[in-house]
Amino acid sequence: MEAAQRLIVALDVDDMATALALVDLLGDTVSRYKVGYRLFLAAGWQIVEELEGRGKWVFCDLKLHDIPATVAGAIRTMAHQNIGAVTLHAFGGSAMLRAAVEAVHGLAHRPLLWAVTVLTSLDETALRDELMVTLPLSDYAVHLARLARFCGCDGVIASGHEIERIKESCGDDFQVIVPAVRLVGADAHDQRRIITPDEAIRRGADFLVVGRAITQSENPRDAFLQIAEAVGRARV
Repeated sequence: MEAAQRLIVALDVDDMATALALVDLLGDTVSRYKVGYRLFLAAGWQIVEELEGRGKWVFCDLKLHDIPATVAGAIRTMAHQNIGAVTLHAFGGSAMLRAAVEAVHGLAHRPLLWAVTVLTSLDETALRDELMVTLPLSDYAVHLARLARFCGCDGVIASGHEIERIKESCGDDFQVIVPAVRLVGADAHDQRRIITPDEAIRRGADFLVVGRAITQSENPRDAFLQIAEAVGRARV
């Protein structure tokens, strides 16, 4: 897989016009996009259809977390939109995760199911003091990844700092998708556990989700190419 194919650009913008202007600016340079709550609530399925009409692979990052029947129904609806991947919270438990997997079983088009482990905006203190999770953050992330693997998910969203342990526990074929990717010296914004693109790839990441480093750049296309170059060097 080429370096650029491993990058998913997060369209974390407020409206469809802004999103499509960015997509058209990036052109054929970018083939994979993430649509999250912010854009999806503003533009709905129309933004997905517009992206697919431009030949783009779409990852719906809606982080589903509900009772099993509700999540299964949502997954079936999303599968009919021909999306490439969808997220759900691993913390939803095995019944919810299995219901999602069963919902797409046998479908002609099956989106990848990626389970979210621990949000990269959380750190050890928040996990322990606010969520009352006594395991060390890294151990907890690996535990959730193993649960997702056991239930049949295709991969997990995880910090770059847990990649190697997740691969060791779940196997190289279990995908690890890494957000909070920043070039050296870039602003971390509200992320606590960031990583550079080349380091994430060296540790074994399958895909990187990159948002503000590209979308808020003065030259988004050049920013994307710079990150893709770093990814390419890491894979040599």
